[in-house]
Amino acid sequence: MKKITFLLIIVSLFISNIGNAQKKVQKLTEYKASNNVTYKVGDRIKMGQGSSADGNFVYLKMAGWMAGSPDAVPIGSAYASMELKIKKIKRYNQKMFKGVYFTIGGGNLVNYNLDIENAISTCEVENCTKKTEAKVVTEDKYDQLKKIKKLFDDGILSENEYNTEKTKILSSN
Repeated sequence: MKKITFLLIIVSLFISNIGNAQKKVQKLTEYKASNNVTYKVGDRIKMGQGSSADGNFVYLKMAGWMAGSPDAVPIGSAYASMELKIKKIKRYNQKMFKGVYFTIGGGNLVNYNLDIENAISTCEVENCTKKTEAKVVTEDKYDQLKKIKKLFDDGILSENEYNTEKTKILSSN
C-alpha cells in the first residue's frame, strides 16, 4: 500500500511538472509586435537588411535539426528584401530564454527562426522602429548673403540685382 501511495505521489508530481513546462512555451495564432503590426500565422513578412557588419542576419537563424549550432549556418544577406511565410508563432517564457519567435519558411525545405522583437529593433524586418531622421537644412541670412555676394563677384548678378536681393534678405530675417 505504501508503494502504491508513493507511486501515485510521484506520478502526480510528474504530471504537474509537465503542466508547468507547457506554460513556458505558448503557441500563438497572432502577435502584435512593438512596431504596431499584428502578425498572424500564414502572413508573409518582408525582411529588411541584415544587421551584422557583413550584412548577414543576426536574428534570423536556421531552425530544426539541420541547424546545428547557431554559428554553423549564418543566414546571409541574400535574404534581404525577401518575403517569408510565418508558419508558427511561439512565446517562450523560460528562465534563460524569453521572447517571441516566428518559425518561418522561405520556399525551400528548411525552416528559419526569427526573433521578431530584436529583428524589429535592428530593422532586419520591414516596418521597423528606427526612424530615418530627415535633415532640415536652414540657411540663415548670412549664408544667403554670402551666396549672392559670390554671384555678384562672379558677374552673374549686376550691382542693382545684388542690392535688391541683399535688401530682401536683410528685411525678411
